[in-house]
Amino acid sequence: MLCLETCKENDIADFDIAFAYEAMARAYAVAGDEENYEKYRGTAEKAGKEIEDKGNRDYFMGELSSIKA
Repeated sequence: MLCLETCKENDIADFDIAFAYEAMARAYAVAGDEENYEKYRGTAEKAGKEIEDKGNRDYFMGELSSIKA
């Protein structure tokens, strides 16, 4: 949560905000909270599609797809 808050408070975007949302999705998946997992996974995917560098975007999408809900 701290990473996400820091990104939002400091207008940090791209790779960093995408991974902040990914971390939230992963945490909720581990906790078994499907509703919040879906919320943050969707937000992470949207942010991931906006990552400018293709290599970073591909890496992020691979990490996002590794979450087991």
